[in-house]
Amino acid sequence: MAHVIKTVVLPDGALASRKNAIPYRQEILQVLNENSEGLVNIDLKGVKTISGSFADECIGVLVMQIGFENLIKRIKLINGSQNVVRSIADAINIRKIEMSSLS
Repeated sequence: MAHVIKTVVLPDGALASRKNAIPYRQEILQVLNENSEGLVNIDLKGVKTISGSFADECIGVLVMQIGFENLIKRIKLINGSQNVVRSIADAINIRKIEMSSLS
């Protein structure tokens, strides 16, 4: 099992808007780019709800930037409610489908 190189903690409460998600995606991407191996944990402990746009901009866009296979190997969602994790999974799957339709 890969070691954890960083835990990115998403803010407490209801997360919405692409604009608010961008800094978290950039932080995750920077850590992944600086470390060729290891996991980035995304801590969802305080997240009550997450909009589709936040989930897509924060995590889904990473599918296009680093690839689906790399994303699922390098990112781990922790401490999230079922609904929050499902919203993020939906965003990832939508991007995966979009990427496969481009090839």
